[in-house]
Amino acid sequence: MIHISLTDFIDYVSKVGSSKFTLVNKIYLRDEYQPAFDFWKILREGIIEIHKKNEDKDNLDSILIGLTDKKKITRYPDLVNKYKTFLGKKVISWFDPPTHDWQKDDLTIKLNPELGLEINGVQYVIKLYFKSESLSQMKADIILLLMNTKLKKGVYKNVNFAVLDVGNKKLFEKTKLNETHIALLEGEALSFINIWNSLDNEE
Repeated sequence: MIHISLTDFIDYVSKVGSSKFTLVNKIYLRDEYQPAFDFWKILREGIIEIHKKNEDKDNLDSILIGLTDKKKITRYPDLVNKYKTFLGKKVISWFDPPTHDWQKDDLTIKLNPELGLEINGVQYVIKLYFKSESLSQMKADIILLLMNTKLKKGVYKNVNFAVLDVGNKKLFEKTKLNETHIALLEGEALSFINIWNSLDNEE
């Protein structure tokens, strides 16, 4: 079974031609996940913790205490400030977001939106996006399609699923894609598997 992140899959779908092979090869050669090398881990978990404890948004500044990585010291403060601006004076409370795997044949992608927030009385399940590159509508559409297809069920049926581009304070909620478009993603998944298997055969 091949396990990749949602980010990996979205990046793959957005590539064309030989760049798809290049990306799969990069993922194939990458070491197994190690928390110490997860650049956004401290920021992501800090935001989650603040909401779980129902703390004031200014406590997000505590995420910046003790940072030693120069890149984090450069990137984190701006994102913390942008996230605080997004929160503004909204009335917010926490609920646990759903998680689930999306699978096609031998490919498994973990869907794990970070936040379950009731914002001014409306429930949102939110996937956070931290990269400096602006999140395109196409990538947001794919993330929303997968979340709406696999996670918008049961107690979450009437919850709004969204992706937050933190750096641009932009919340993506709407997508024109629906379950009929899943076949396109399944085709992308199969092509990913084929490339991956070809790399296996080279060894």
